[in-house]
Amino acid sequence: MFVFREAELTDVDRISNLHAQSWQQNYRGSFSDEFLDDEVHSDRLKVWTERFHNPKENQHIVIAEDNGQLLGFICSYFEESPIYGTYLDNLHVSDAAKGKGIGTKLMRKLVQEISSRNYKNGFYLWVLNTNYAAITFYDRIGGEALETVEANDIGDAVFRKTRYAWKDMNAFLNVVKTKIRIEK
Repeated sequence: MFVFREAELTDVDRISNLHAQSWQQNYRGSFSDEFLDDEVHSDRLKVWTERFHNPKENQHIVIAEDNGQLLGFICSYFEESPIYGTYLDNLHVSDAAKGKGIGTKLMRKLVQEISSRNYKNGFYLWVLNTNYAAITFYDRIGGEALETVEANDIGDAVFRKTRYAWKDMNAFLNVVKTKIRIEK
């Protein structure tokens, strides 16, 4: 059975490794092969070490694991935008856990946390335009593609990314209720 819990400092290596592997699998064509093959692991470890040692006040990280094996994680920043609400900065699921509803359940946990804090603006994320699997997933669970921009804020190249938003959290919960079996 999957366990969801708030991430701890001891999870840094596992989170950074899964993040790097996810980029290697999904961002070919967005970043250089040199960056993905030689630099991404140290880059992600630096980012995650910083996030755990100097967290922003609104940072929230949850992991999913099964018998100690990291299946996925989500990192968000509550009420980061006055327009779009909570920023879902990272959502990554291991290859071994894909298709088991982990990503959807992590997003569902985020929405429940947003609601418990009485935030009303929904949530949003940015997805690289070359990450077709993620785009398909976000479309399937009711995300609204709002805008596409050119950026170079991560990695080592200029890329295009699209902002997806879920303004109505109840609508999101209704959509995912039909997509996953809710574990009690």
